[in-house]
Formats: sequence, C-alpha cells, structure tokens
Amino acid sequence: MKRRSKYGLLIGMLFLLALGVSGCGDRKDIEDSSYVLAMGFEKINDKYLVRYSYGDFSKEGSNSGTKVPSKSITFLADSFADANRIWEQYQPKKLNFGHLKTVIFGNGQKDEKIIEELLGHPQIAKSVFVLETKKNLKEVFSIEKDLPVSFGEYVAEAVENSRKIEEPKELTLGRIYQKTP
Repeated sequence: MKRRSKYGLLIGMLFLLALGVSGCGDRKDIEDSSYVLAMGFEKINDKYLVRYSYGDFSKEGSNSGTKVPSKSITFLADSFADANRIWEQYQPKKLNFGHLKTVIFGNGQKDEKIIEELLGHPQIAKSVFVLETKKNLKEVFSIEKDLPVSFGEYVAEAVENSRKIEEPKELTLGRIYQKTP
C-alpha cells in the first residue's frame, strides 16, 4: 500500500511540474498585436489607399490609463483583405480589429466592396462608426500625431458628443449596412 501511494505521489508531483513548466502556450502579450482603432479607405482608380491607425504603446504615457495615442500606416491595395496581407509582409505583429472604433471613407466615396468585407470580418463589431468625408485620408488623419488619445477614440467621441448628430448609432456599420433577410 505504501508503495502505491509513493508512486501516486510521484506521478502527481510530475504532473504538477509538467503543468508549471509548460506555462500558457497560447498566451499573447499586448506587444504581439497591433490594435487597429481607426481605418481609412480612399479609392484611387481601381485600387484603394487603406490606412490603419493603431495603438502606439511605445509613446511615453501610453500606459497611463486607457487613453493610448496612435500612429498610422497606409498601403495601396486591391481590397481590405489584400491590405491585410500586405500588412503581414510589413509587420510581424498580428492585426487586431477588436477595438476598432471608426472607419472613414475619403474623397466622399463609400465603397460597397469594402463595406461587404468589413461586415464579413469576424473581429469587426457592427457598432463601428462608418463616416464619409470629402477630404482625402492624408488631410483627415493629419491631426493624429498631435492627439493625446488614439485617432479612433477621438473621432468616436466627437461623433457621440456632436450636437449636429441626433442619433450617432445610426452611423454604425450594423445600422447602415446590415442586411435583413
């Protein structure tokens, strides 16, 4: 009986040791992803300028509270999916759209092809604001570098607090574009 309990104890300890050594294999650090907070699309002939505005955790003060500044990068691509592939070649960090706040279409042109891609993306919430401006993306995003918060957060708060917009929720991806059967 004592021999059995010694083996059981030994096996139990080996099991606990194996769990402790293996750690959390699927755990990801915040630095492993780029959190996209705003996006811009601008049609140029048969291509798109796709701008990703993502959290810049390298700036001083980015870890103070929930307000994180952002920075942007722009790609010329055939589609949203193509821009994501180009990103993967450029940057080892994975794109994360779970915190996306705003999508802006420049030059006054919303694009149905892009809208369909956004609706079909599993990480993009239907509560994302979809806005259109007559300005080009470079003009729209030019204020980003001077903001103490992310560009996406800044624009979302501006929409929510605007006195000119009676129902901000009416400008969301789900409300504008969700197809009903």
